[in-house]
Amino acid sequence: MSKLKQFARPLLTLVLLSLTALGLANVYGDSADVVALAQKAACKGSECPTRTTRIERTPFGHEYDLSATIQSGKKSETVTATIRCKREYVLLGDWSCGEKH
Repeated sequence: MSKLKQFARPLLTLVLLSLTALGLANVYGDSADVVALAQKAACKGSECPTRTTRIERTPFGHEYDLSATIQSGKKSETVTATIRCKREYVLLGDWSCGEKH
């Protein structure tokens, strides 16, 4: 039993430190690519001017309140959307964004 504890404690410590590092990277890491995905989602898949009114970043995802000005012909429409971005897996994987309902 003693040998199991000698192996399990450092392994558990390593796993917990790794999960903490991944969570910190999701909150404090560079999010320029995530913001671009959120803006594209707010613009309904195209590119348009946006204005960010709120940002919430957690280890498990990002949430943005965006005002987007969407052009349709000669008219433009300003819409406000809350966009939720999350990773493919809980703390790892590619980011994907969609409108929060």
